[in-house]
Amino acid sequence: MMTSSSPYTLGIMTTQIDGNPPFLNRGFYRRLTLAGSHAGFKVFVFSPQSIDWLSGRVRGYAYDSANNQWLRLYCPFPDVVYDRCFFSTKQQYNEHRTTVRRLREQHRSVLFLGYGLRGKWEVQHMLEQDGRFNSHLPRTETMRSLRSVVDWLNASGEVLLKPQSGSQGRGVLLVQRCGTNAAVARASAGATPPAFTVRGRDARNRHVERGFADAPTLLRWLRRFTAQRSYLLQQYLLLQTRTGDAYDVRSLVQKDGAGRWQVTGMAVRRGQGGSLTSNLHGGGIVESAGPFLTQQFDADKASSIVSKLHELSTLIPTALEKYHGRLAELGIDFGIDNEGNIWILEVNSKPGRSIFTYLQDNQARLNALTHPIRYARYLLQTTRHRAVKQ
Repeated sequence: MMTSSSPYTLGIMTTQIDGNPPFLNRGFYRRLTLAGSHAGFKVFVFSPQSIDWLSGRVRGYAYDSANNQWLRLYCPFPDVVYDRCFFSTKQQYNEHRTTVRRLREQHRSVLFLGYGLRGKWEVQHMLEQDGRFNSHLPRTETMRSLRSVVDWLNASGEVLLKPQSGSQGRGVLLVQRCGTNAAVARASAGATPPAFTVRGRDARNRHVERGFADAPTLLRWLRRFTAQRSYLLQQYLLLQTRTGDAYDVRSLVQKDGAGRWQVTGMAVRRGQGGSLTSNLHGGGIVESAGPFLTQQFDADKASSIVSKLHELSTLIPTALEKYHGRLAELGIDFGIDNEGNIWILEVNSKPGRSIFTYLQDNQARLNALTHPIRYARYLLQTTRHRAVKQ
């Protein structure tokens, strides 16, 4: 184990906000700092804007456990960067991209635990290229124009719209052409039946549910809703419980202290009644995967599904690394339809860990916290060992 007298440094790169200290997720970073100190790491938090390229120093924040406070400090570039940046504006994304490129090109001694995946379409394309996951990938294409929405509706009567870079279910819409039964029901109630309906959540995670009399009215509204954002069109899958609640399975996979991928944990996220997505930010709840799936299917079927989820969770990371480059951890969201078919819905290279807090799974929560520290140590030791041999 490395000694505290000459520790390696781990820099958590995160999005800068107004505040003191100027970043979110302080509890997580505090726990990372404490875990890192036990492994011989000095951990600090910084943002892309806090780098002084001329002096080669970083203005960051370290946690002082003795006084329970964050202290500002200046230090050299870290040995390892743990990228936890999230973007709400294009400017933030561009600043992050420029910072990562400069660090990789001009400061090659700085190692990244992993490089963030770009967007949903890039992930879909890489998995399609691999070939082993085609039966688990919903039909997906980029929305080149709103005319393609009409084409999907004409072909199948429904389409799911997902922002390419969105998260937490924000901006996801289900667009459907109304069926005869719905039209008759509304007409009998004295209302003019809509030709199309839309439901989902807007960019602020507010619930959206509307009806439209015709396609031009629908498209005008969609044009405003999707303005200046890149969207995907995706096959709509009925991923619900027997009682109609949306749900998915989140699998957290991470590299351990030997550089091997491990399934840290897995849990079901169940949405509120009538919700299109199961994200916790939309009011969802967390349940243990095995017991939950046993309620939806018989015990043998549930066991088979869980086994397949573990298999896919270990195959997907290595498949993506082949095309993308180094990754350190992934949150993989799976959908399961009423027939028990498994669908890969989303892969996130900067996953959260709240599912283990909800489940009170202490061992998984500990591993989720310490795996990045252990992998950072492994990465430094193996990289420097190769450098010495050369």
